[in-house]
Amino acid sequence: MSLTEAENVFAGLNETGLNDMLRAIFTARPRLLNYRTSPAVTNNPVSASAWTTVPVIAFPGVPGGIEYAVQFDIPQSDIAPQSAALPPPLTLGPGQISLRTAVTLTLLCRSRQGGNDQQPAGTSISVGLEAAAVGRIVVRSVGLGSGSIAFDLQRVELVDVTPEKLESLLECLILTFLRGALASVELPFSAIRLGAFSLNLLRGPESEDDQLKLYGAAV
Repeated sequence: MSLTEAENVFAGLNETGLNDMLRAIFTARPRLLNYRTSPAVTNNPVSASAWTTVPVIAFPGVPGGIEYAVQFDIPQSDIAPQSAALPPPLTLGPGQISLRTAVTLTLLCRSRQGGNDQQPAGTSISVGLEAAAVGRIVVRSVGLGSGSIAFDLQRVELVDVTPEKLESLLECLILTFLRGALASVELPFSAIRLGAFSLNLLRGPESEDDQLKLYGAAV
């Protein structure tokens, strides 16, 4: 699609560039992918700066609450049209973007004193799952020459989880976690500059031809 009369700037980001951007962001800020209540749950990676600390889950009769961790691998993106395989029934429709990642859920299992049918005190139990998500790239906080683009995930599909109701529960949980992890990942318009000018977005972002396309005017 060509520029309209009011538009004199086109900016495009292909999926290779988007994946490079995601890799750079999450490599520099691993805390955006690693969440735990305390080091007692898991200590891999070892560096405390690689983690975001989250509150325990309070539950009656559980002293100290339920401790857990959530970890994501760096996501890989695919911009319409679809070129990466997705688990059914997911498909990548016009204007959509997909992300693939792996997620590890860890629970600190505490036993009762003297119990023989429980895990030993402080044992961490983990499960790894492959996840794919589809959604769109959206605009946030648009103003004259200001604003940003961000992820809006709409659905997650897990691979090889049964029974179906457990799969649906985990998909809801992981979609919630993944939306939260990506909430702070934005590309500001201030990063798209033409010399002394910045982008005033008039149309887009449009996800097509393996690119994110932005149309606007220089301000």
